[in-house]
Amino acid sequence: MPIFRDDVIVVVAPGSQTTLATIGLTESLTPPSIEIPTRVYQKDKSQEYFSSKGEESEAVYPIQHGRIVNLAAFNYLLKLIYKLAKQKLGEMTHIPLIVFSGNRWTRLQIEHITQYAFETMNVAAFSIVPNALAATFAYGLADSLVVDIGYETTEITPVNEFMVVEHAKKVIDYGGQDINVELKKLLPKLSDKQIEELKRSHIYEVLNEDDTKNSWFALNAAAGGEREENEEDGVVDIAAIVSSGRAREILDERERAKKSGEKHAEEPPNKDREYNDFVDSDGEKVHVGEERFHGTENLVSRITEAVGDVIKKIDQVNKRQDCWDNVIIVGQGSSVKGLKEALYVALQSRYVILRSTTYSEVPSTFNTGTNTPNNGTPLYTGMMHAPNQGHGQAPTSIRIAKMADYFPEWKGYGWENAPFLGGQIAAKQIFSGSIDSMFVSRSEYNEVGPAAIWDI
Repeated sequence: MPIFRDDVIVVVAPGSQTTLATIGLTESLTPPSIEIPTRVYQKDKSQEYFSSKGEESEAVYPIQHGRIVNLAAFNYLLKLIYKLAKQKLGEMTHIPLIVFSGNRWTRLQIEHITQYAFETMNVAAFSIVPNALAATFAYGLADSLVVDIGYETTEITPVNEFMVVEHAKKVIDYGGQDINVELKKLLPKLSDKQIEELKRSHIYEVLNEDDTKNSWFALNAAAGGEREENEEDGVVDIAAIVSSGRAREILDERERAKKSGEKHAEEPPNKDREYNDFVDSDGEKVHVGEERFHGTENLVSRITEAVGDVIKKIDQVNKRQDCWDNVIIVGQGSSVKGLKEALYVALQSRYVILRSTTYSEVPSTFNTGTNTPNNGTPLYTGMMHAPNQGHGQAPTSIRIAKMADYFPEWKGYGWENAPFLGGQIAAKQIFSGSIDSMFVSRSEYNEVGPAAIWDI
């Protein structure tokens, strides 16, 4: 089996909005060096595609809702990246290619991509790895539940012993764009562009339960909604300060500010301000109230429900808890501040049970207060008597997987793209020859054809 150097491996992660790629792997794995829109251009519906920017009417987006809707355009995009690799590494260089696939890619499409890679692009070796599996490589886990929140879809995929549980995986048509839809309902005066910029701004966040209790809105509601007339937005009144349990901290801060001749020692945090501002791409300051903490509720609810549907389809009951204990949340949609925490709380509230014989299994993060409905009946009481929730089927704990801290180049980049890191780790192993039968070589393709991709 041929062995390829790390510095000639090409890694490509196509998404519906953005395609990430790297040409050549370094010893210290780095974030993708190429980030381009997932689109090409086609003039007058001809068979020819081109990459230079054209009119929007000529743009072709080959991936929509997680599906490859235009295979020819998709293949052309891959060809552009591979051509760039040839220019950088040399036309005579034997360059292997690895591509990450989505859950809605069909078997026939994958075979056609394999055929195109060998017969048109002339790759030296080729491999396709499911995106969810790449995520598990990044976290170094054999078992996991990968929740990949994209632009229009969320893919929920269980992985057991480094293998995707194919019959259990699920895709729902809710993703980051769903947040925009909900925000638009709350802020109809903002343009679609401003809504997207708000979502990506420093003032947009999802408040967890403790944040919500101590936010400006909760504190002022507890204080009867009254404020001192000489207070500016974002500074709570005395009654609210006392009720917050943070009275000493806040009053000390105000005293320091007074002594220094300043009105405020520092800007209050976002959650402690009734309004906050961000500047849009046109340089306009946009004033936003409580709406900046909302818009994710529907998405979190949909994902939470779908996760339960996926887990119960795992045939090995003992493997279900392994997935619950290693939940990986990735995708561009997961980059919203506080969204992962909100999803974690929702999963805990809906699915975690307490068994009288296994209280020691309950994680320290479990809060019975958050799992108690308004009628005072603990959530787990009802769940223990619910249909299909017998022993071994409901989790005793749920944990969000923790990323290792030995990837210094990735710190500050964003773990929402962790599958790309995992794909790089996999590529090093696959094309070095240390793992047998994980890629299709030129000779294997010549012998078997596109179906050889299913032998890896």
